[in-house]
Amino acid sequence: MAYSREYLESLRKSEKPTEEFRLVVQKLADKVFANQVLTSAEEQFVCGTIERLKNAKNQRDINIHEHKSCNNYVFRNRYLLYFNDLNGDKPVYDFDGEIIEKRKKADIDFLQKEYENWFNDIEGKMSGNELINYVAQETIYQIKELNKYCDILVIGANRKEYLRKSLVLHGKYIYLIVKEYFQEIGKNEIVIQLDERKILIDGFTYVHTMFRHFAEGIKEHQFTKSYHFDKNIGFKAIPNFLSDAINCFKSLPQSKSFNNRDLHFIFNDKIYLLWVRPFSKYNKGIIKVDYLRVQTFYPVDNQKDLLRIKDFSGFRTNCRFKYLLKDD
Repeated sequence: MAYSREYLESLRKSEKPTEEFRLVVQKLADKVFANQVLTSAEEQFVCGTIERLKNAKNQRDINIHEHKSCNNYVFRNRYLLYFNDLNGDKPVYDFDGEIIEKRKKADIDFLQKEYENWFNDIEGKMSGNELINYVAQETIYQIKELNKYCDILVIGANRKEYLRKSLVLHGKYIYLIVKEYFQEIGKNEIVIQLDERKILIDGFTYVHTMFRHFAEGIKEHQFTKSYHFDKNIGFKAIPNFLSDAINCFKSLPQSKSFNNRDLHFIFNDKIYLLWVRPFSKYNKGIIKVDYLRVQTFYPVDNQKDLLRIKDFSGFRTNCRFKYLLKDD
């Protein structure tokens, strides 16, 4: 039986390593050394510990790249170290302090190879993996938008290639984050019954929101977008937040007359806008089911959008959200 992310995070948060922690690490490490498959959460939990193991000379003597069970951990770790500096021009630090140039060069070369391989996997292809397809479609869209941006501003080829690499690697990172989330809940979607409607939150919702409205610093071509900054909206569990917002909305009588298009709500004194769109699919390839699929959600910063809702009525709830609705 796999360990849940919640359980593993509770072990990690202990002030001192417990015997339970050591036993779990040992069990998962044994699987790594035997090249057995781990869940994404297990991989993130144990592979960092393995990489930081030191010998009697206080030196790391395990090459984490040699263990296939840790491949995704290595990517996520290196990506987060260098996502703002993919050329490695600035000092970079890990648990041992500043990373030496030899290690930095190896990391940069690794990310370059990951970029080339991942782009080759997604460019102009549809796979049997629905989540990869969502990421591929969004990445290609973002690259097209980037090309337009670079043409307008006459951005040079080297800078353009750097920005493209940044988007592609970001796409793979999003893929791994979304994959881990749905792996943890044991299904590929969340369906919420809202009166007679079925609200769908799936991989498309998650990928689209992460690409369009998170990580502003690496998306200079998306200068018209608004971005999330509230740390209480955890990017590793966006569907949970959306589920909470929709389920809370259900407590209002006004939810029965939902406009089937958008929903404005306030969370932590910030106005957000959630969009849905009709979407149909065949469950088990036979039965057609109609949904309203959540497309995305984001903070409302645009003055035009704020003026549009200035006369909306506010409705408080007993949960964390307040809703802004147009009077009938």
